Amino acid sequence: MKRVANKNARPCVQNREAFQGSNIFAEWRGDDTFDARYIVYSYGKHFPMYIWADGKWYGNSDKYSRSTSKHQGQAHPPVAGSEIEWRDTDAMRTIANRGVAGWVAYELRKEAA
Repeated sequence: MKRVANKNARPCVQNREAFQGSNIFAEWRGDDTFDARYIVYSYGKHFPMYIWADGKWYGNSDKYSRSTSKHQGQAHPPVAGSEIEWRDTDAMRTIANRGVAGWVAYELRKEAA
């Protein structure tokens, strides 16, 4: 996996490359032909900051810590904030683990309950 300084994370995010920084990293998950997603994390898989899935960016709208907020700035995708679909941490974890289709199914089950 490519190692980068956090201040150099944004080009990796722009190119959707897996990388390892200092308490920040990104990886690809899912099948290349179905539900592939690029996920950028801060301090572990409990806090996905950004996800590229189904042709769009998703961003974590929750605040966690001062250092994670700094990570969010360093790894911000190269698009305007209005082009990011903002979701809370629970939704971001679901998208990271199950893909967008899995998240939609999860939301539908919650509404039906």
